[in-house]
Amino acid sequence: MSVPSEQTQTFTKGRDADIIRQASQDLESQADSLLDEAREVDSEQSNLVDTSPLDSQYNAALQTQVDAKHDQAERIEDRLENLIEVQASRLQSIQSQQPGILALPSTRQLWQQQVQQQQNTMQKLRGRLEVVREIKEGMGIHSPRIEELAAHKLKFKEPSLSSDWIDMQEAQRRHQALMRKQEQDKKRLLSNDVGDSERQYGRGLSQRLGG
Repeated sequence: MSVPSEQTQTFTKGRDADIIRQASQDLESQADSLLDEAREVDSEQSNLVDTSPLDSQYNAALQTQVDAKHDQAERIEDRLENLIEVQASRLQSIQSQQPGILALPSTRQLWQQQVQQQQNTMQKLRGRLEVVREIKEGMGIHSPRIEELAAHKLKFKEPSLSSDWIDMQEAQRRHQALMRKQEQDKKRLLSNDVGDSERQYGRGLSQRLGG
């Protein structure tokens, strides 16, 4: 097997260096392009946020509706508690009217029926209060349920604000999706270019050894 001349080896090494240099330049160029694109998108997003108080305006309006819904749930709870107090007084009053020993059986039976009826009413009121409290706990002031109700109400009270806010949220989601895609493309590009450079260098080395 002939040994490559010094001139041939120098030429081959130079060619390999050019291949690697070109691959690196291509990689840097594509990376710079991705960076410029990302900066442009970021600039557009910053302008969207900086030039519009829409997000804070919508959140303030939504918070007003959230507070209103929470207050409404509390008012329902208070009203039920008041009804229970009234019913407790009514039940106590009827129980205090228990017929005496000399009362007719029909009178005693009627009294017992009235007591049972008022006790049933009390039980229903307490059951409803328990359910309302469970609903209220599930509708904590920052819970998804109460915010959903508030957003629904705000949509009808201020449709333009709600529509603009929804559009802004969609723009933000598209921006985030684009940034994730650019990051994935950049990683894929780096991986492919490094692999190509290694394969080109390997082929050049094999040619030198086999020349």
